[in-house]
Amino acid sequence: MLEEKHTDQKVSKMLLDVAEDYVVMGEGIQDKQRYLNSAVSARNIACLDSADRERAPKRYIESYRRLNPSVTHRDCTNIEENIKILISKKDKLYPQVRIQITGAAKEEEEGQERVAVASVHVR
Repeated sequence: MLEEKHTDQKVSKMLLDVAEDYVVMGEGIQDKQRYLNSAVSARNIACLDSADRERAPKRYIESYRRLNPSVTHRDCTNIEENIKILISKKDKLYPQVRIQITGAAKEEEEGQERVAVASVHVR
């Protein structure tokens, strides 16, 4: 299991509850950071109002495509599906929580993997 490292450990725990299985699919710390970044985006989308939330996964993929021009259509479809799964999982586990994560870092310290997060409450 990944360990949390942050002054507000509750937020990092919630992130890991939703996305730990997804993040650990990465190979190596940098790849896991990429998965973590996607998980943070999904978590933040889940905190949006319903109208914005419906469009957000497509916008995320459009942005991802611009930043990663070599990615295939299939890759984007898989990423969008993963985003939707993570959103659904967040809704199931923490339906009332509206905390946006402003940053998350995957770290390795003394052989232990940790996640540090920074967050803000959304009203």
